[in-house]
Amino acid sequence: MEGFTIKGNGDFLTITFTEVFGFPDTTFHWGGYDVRVTLEIKSGDFAVKSAMYTSTGEIFNFYNELKKCNESLFGTAKFISYEGNLEFLASYDTMGHVTIEGTFSKQNEFDNRLKFEFVTDQTFIRYSVEELGLIADKYGDMKGVKK
Repeated sequence: MEGFTIKGNGDFLTITFTEVFGFPDTTFHWGGYDVRVTLEIKSGDFAVKSAMYTSTGEIFNFYNELKKCNESLFGTAKFISYEGNLEFLASYDTMGHVTIEGTFSKQNEFDNRLKFEFVTDQTFIRYSVEELGLIADKYGDMKGVKK
């Protein structure tokens, strides 16, 4: 299964692809290809598992930001899904620690949302960057794969 995980001390955020629409011929207006994913988050005693939509373009942008931050051990990488139901930041401190913090809400008539935060470091993030790189290699950038 394609996807990526950000791990840290027993906590994690995982995005696993369920279905990619239009690949390789038709890109999505939000960039890249529309993709239905399974999202899993565990933060402390709280957890969520839900289906949602994002795009390979959004994942590509996050990959570029995270890779740059991980190389310099400085900065913040931001992920926002086009539906606005998943937002999170990966913020680096000067010691190589990375704080993952964000929110997830289900798009329905209720206002249920999980606010999460956990800490990881560049040794864990290295694997996340590698997984994201595989996605970028296969699905391309905001314009999809080059023909």
